[in-house]
Amino acid sequence: MPLSLDKRNETSNNKNALPMLHPSRVEEMVFVRYTPPPSSVEDSADYDAWLERINYLCDDLHWLLQLPHDKFWCQVIFDESLHKALDSFLKYCPRYYDSVIDLPEVGQHSQQELCRLVYLTYLRMATHKESKEHFITPEVFGDIIYENFLFDIPKILDICSLFGKGNGPLLTKMISNIFTQQPKYTDDLRETVPTMLHVLTTIATQCGVQLEISGQSPQKLDKAAAGSNMSSMPTPVLQDILLYLNDIALTLHRFLELYPPACNVLHEFNFCSVIAHFYEQVIPELTLTIKQKDFQSQSLQKQLQKKLHRAKKCLVHIFRSLIQYNCLQPLLDNGSDEQIVATCMEGLIHTMTSVLNERKFLASYESMFSFQDDVDMLMQTSTSIDPHQLEYIQSAINAAFATFGHRKSPRGDTNTGGRTSPDGAADSLTVLSVQDKNKQNEDDSLPDEFQTEDYSEGAVSCPTPGQAEIESLIASVKDLFPHIGEGFIELALEELDWNHEKVVSAILEDKLPASLQGISFDVARQERAVNQGDGHAELPDVLATRRNIFDNDEFDLFHNKKVDMKKIHLGKKKEKIDLEDKSVIRAVQATYDAYGSIDQDSMYEAAQMYEDEYDDTYDSNIAADDADSADELTNKKVLPRVLLELERKKEKEEASDSRSEESEEEEENEVSRDLFLTDPAKLREMAEQKRLSQASRGRKGRGGAGPPRVRDVVGSAKGQGQSDEVKRNRRMKEKFKGQRNKANSEKKMSKGMF
Repeated sequence: MPLSLDKRNETSNNKNALPMLHPSRVEEMVFVRYTPPPSSVEDSADYDAWLERINYLCDDLHWLLQLPHDKFWCQVIFDESLHKALDSFLKYCPRYYDSVIDLPEVGQHSQQELCRLVYLTYLRMATHKESKEHFITPEVFGDIIYENFLFDIPKILDICSLFGKGNGPLLTKMISNIFTQQPKYTDDLRETVPTMLHVLTTIATQCGVQLEISGQSPQKLDKAAAGSNMSSMPTPVLQDILLYLNDIALTLHRFLELYPPACNVLHEFNFCSVIAHFYEQVIPELTLTIKQKDFQSQSLQKQLQKKLHRAKKCLVHIFRSLIQYNCLQPLLDNGSDEQIVATCMEGLIHTMTSVLNERKFLASYESMFSFQDDVDMLMQTSTSIDPHQLEYIQSAINAAFATFGHRKSPRGDTNTGGRTSPDGAADSLTVLSVQDKNKQNEDDSLPDEFQTEDYSEGAVSCPTPGQAEIESLIASVKDLFPHIGEGFIELALEELDWNHEKVVSAILEDKLPASLQGISFDVARQERAVNQGDGHAELPDVLATRRNIFDNDEFDLFHNKKVDMKKIHLGKKKEKIDLEDKSVIRAVQATYDAYGSIDQDSMYEAAQMYEDEYDDTYDSNIAADDADSADELTNKKVLPRVLLELERKKEKEEASDSRSEESEEEEENEVSRDLFLTDPAKLREMAEQKRLSQASRGRKGRGGAGPPRVRDVVGSAKGQGQSDEVKRNRRMKEKFKGQRNKANSEKKMSKGMF
């Protein structure tokens, strides 16, 4: 049975044989230390020196990895120059999110190769068993890496930050093996957490904010009152704070993602409340400072905004990792155990209740992780969960999100979120080159489907309008609030997604976002650069790209600044008409003369017949009752055919009537001729007399005086049958109804109504 490396001795005839792990077996090598890439490749001497150093390191590490198992461990344990070289690489190697100059292709290849070799070196150092013949006892392996400082908590954090992107499965096995074989690293992590809290407190103090962290001694009043003024902070100091915060947040997020059991240690120090309180107090101050501060270049401001945005997302993900591992995951795994369910639910409610006052943090958290989805998942997992305990927390989160958060439109494919692991065997490796680091501006492991109200990095709810549209929006708000400067209006429009209605509502209701509350209304407007420093040109002007059929005409205000305003009028232009001008008539007369459609001679002769201005063409029709036109009514040559027929009928009726009736008709005709001259009262009196005379004639015709006979045409109710008399009366009514209608129509026609 093969022995482990720690129990084997050197094969020799000497009785005092040395063990395999002994300093005397170390090869004499000097590993050079790593230095970061030069700030500029224009100086060829610095670049050549850096490239030569990188090549030396690559050759030495390649030689180290080719050593057999026993010699490799002797070199790793007892070679101090190797330790310093690896430590320098972890300290100075640029992270993928750092901005590095574009190195030549040779330099990029050398840097990428060095990253690969360093990663393989640490991976072999974290493996205690390479094969059945070459291995180390696990207990001895833990003591070797711990006592010789091959690994410690800062190194593990740096490894996660450097190689965590794209190498998740391998790094998870590597870090888990380290903590499993040596439990003392867990104690070291527990001792490191106060240092992390102290770092967050220091950053907050530099931003003028005093964090209240449980477990720390209370601060003095004079020390707590002395805060840093962010507006007067130098740009290098602000840049260092943002870089430091970004590095800490991303490193801790990577570490918790690769080694989730570390969440238990952080949860012991109430790290969730610290993260939420830090986010609520510090992030708005940094956001406001970046927006108000004058930077030398626009690209520097954009770079700092991106780093702050990445730090915000990492802080939210750290909080989520702690909640997921300590509260949600045990409920999913052990939903049937009532004791575990009760303990986890109590921890979840306590944690979420402790951060309900941090409303901006809750809005950001809800934007990325829906608390309602967690509640629905928990309700499906266990039936012993009381939903009423979570209603208060959900209502507080909804209120915070409605005030400080809003969801953004997803970008790209939202089905595949998060970091992707490499496919293939367990020894697969993904290392980013320097060129990839320059092109990679965002952390792919942090999904950007939703953004919060402070700064949206790339994903915005609406595209940035052109310069002309911005001017129009500013003018529309300026008309309502003349006392507000254009600079503040532009900042408010940019903050509220270029929606002038939201800006007006926020100003009227005094509900400006937190990022605008500290800004004066008299801020002057700054000119926007046409080309930003980061290489992204501003969108072209709408007026420069529009196409219209009225372009460049005499009324085009966008291209022609001098427009004759006298030619512009509202509605139809009022022109003076000269009645003496007969030019239009002459022009029309020429047209008719050409076609000969009018007999000019007859037209001219007819025109000469009329000497007066009165036209009596229609006197025979409209003046039927006029006394002056009585002769014309009896003239058969002038009356139309319809009127002639009516006259014949009248003559027949008059011949059949009595002489008394003829005399009465003559009197009525005489009166009708004077209708236009008679007093209306007399007309009403004559109409009444006529009605009475007709009634008396009707009674005489029926054989005597008395009321007219009423004929029953209604009869009995429907369904009871009708008498013969009722039926006869109905037939008579229908028979003579048409005659009455005809007589009435003839009467109307005689009066000229048709």
